[in-house]
Order: sequence, then C-alpha cells, then structure tokens
Amino acid sequence: MKKFLLLTALFGALFLSACKDEEEAKDPGTFAITFDNMALINNVQQQLSLTTAGNTDYPYTNEMGQQFNITLLRYYISAIELDGPNGEHFHDHMEATAAGAKGYYLVDESKPASQEILLTDVPAGTYNKITFTVGVDSSGIVDGAAGGNLDPATCNMFWNWNSGYIAVKFEGQSPVSNGGVGGTETIAGTDPNGMAYHVGGWKNIPGGVFVYNNKRLSYTFDTNAKVESKLEPELHMVFDVQKLFGGHHAIDFTGNHNVHKPADGVDVANNLEHAFAYDHIHQ
Repeated sequence: MKKFLLLTALFGALFLSACKDEEEAKDPGTFAITFDNMALINNVQQQLSLTTAGNTDYPYTNEMGQQFNITLLRYYISAIELDGPNGEHFHDHMEATAAGAKGYYLVDESKPASQEILLTDVPAGTYNKITFTVGVDSSGIVDGAAGGNLDPATCNMFWNWNSGYIAVKFEGQSPVSNGGVGGTETIAGTDPNGMAYHVGGWKNIPGGVFVYNNKRLSYTFDTNAKVESKLEPELHMVFDVQKLFGGHHAIDFTGNHNVHKPADGVDVANNLEHAFAYDHIHQ
C-alpha cells in the first residue's frame, strides 16, 4: 500500500512538472496596440476629422468653451513596456541608426496604419499593464545617426540637437485665435485663426529655454491579456484631443496659441496624462 501511494505521488509530481515545463516552453507571441484619436462629445467618443486651412467649421471645444478644428495631429510613442501579475515583463527593443529606427512609433491621424503598433517576440504569459513614453528621449539617439521615422530631414518632428524632437504636434484653427503662427505644415502665417502647438523637448536646463516635456505614462487593464504563439491580444488606447487643452491647465486660445519651443509647451505637455487613456482589450 505504501509503495502504491509512493508511486502515485511520484507520478503526480512528474505530471505537474511536465505541465509546468510545457507552460514555460510556450512560444512568444505578438501584442497589438491601437491608438484611437478621438474627442468625447456629449459623453460619446467620436473619431477625429481633419480639415484644411480656411475651413470655418469648428466641431471641437476646449475646457474654456472655445471652439476649434484640426488640420494636423501627430505624436511619438516610444519605450513601450508590458508587465504582468506574475512577474511577466516585456521591453520593446529600441534602436536608432542611420538605416532606420526601431521602437519609436510616429502616430499620424492622417495615416490610419500608423495608429496600429504590433509588438513581436513578447514572452508567453499574462499581462495587465502598459507603460510608454510620449516623445523621444535623447538616450540611444546619436547625433546625425537617426533614420526612419526619426530622420530629422523627413519626419517634420525635429527642432535641433538641444531641443530634440517634438513629442506632439497639433495644428488647427479657432475663431478666438488671432492667428499669426509660423513654422507650420498646414497653417499659413496669414491665417487669421491659425493655431500651432508643437510640444516636446528632451533636455532640462534650469533658467533656459530647454525643458524636458516627454511624459512617461502607465495604465492598468481591467482584464488580463494572454500572450502566446496562437494568441494576439489587441489593446485599444484613446487620445482625446480636447483634453490636450485641459486637465492640469486650461489652455486659452486667445493668447497661448503659438507654441514652437520646449519652454512654451510645458502646460500642454502636463495635460498629456489626461489626454491618453486605456479603453479596452480584445483577446
């Protein structure tokens, strides 16, 4: 009888060990992230609609009740990390060379494909948290050696090697703006209602114009996302453009409507944690 119980216990232990080994041996998978740019109007999420300069239709409203429209919206997402309740961890590989860039994603409202990010080689496991940076940090970026969507010559998101990259670029119009903006892609300086918010910066130099405006944001899911070779969860994050101008600081379009350097964009940058939000996951 004792031998029987001993053998049963032995086989049970071997079975559990085999199951554990099988679980640990699961192949890595992919994790999809979609950034949905939207505006919350009457408690209903509405997809954004870009317009052209000169259009006097103003479908959006800031925290101060000032109307506006959008001619351009673009932002960088980088340094993505995933964490799980059982110690799971994934850090997206980042690399910047003259040949290209990895781990730096330029989300552009005018390019739907850019709003979908696919992380590969994610270790099998369960994940319930995401962390990412809005913007581009100087670490890993070598002077003159950034290609792909970091290429200063083509990305239209770079100031100089002191100020760094624009984290969020917004251009549009408001009937309360007095115009006169310059250095834009879509709004002419002669536009009487033009606005431009080019917000970013990767250095902090006290008392100067160089300010670190990138934001490191974390969000916990309301459900676990399971990753393995045959499973591809899809996370939906939202960016509410109206909250870009409210939250920590209400932005007044009548005066603060022409931002082109780091020190001038601090208030808008501090609103980013309100503009981004976790929405849902498809497993």
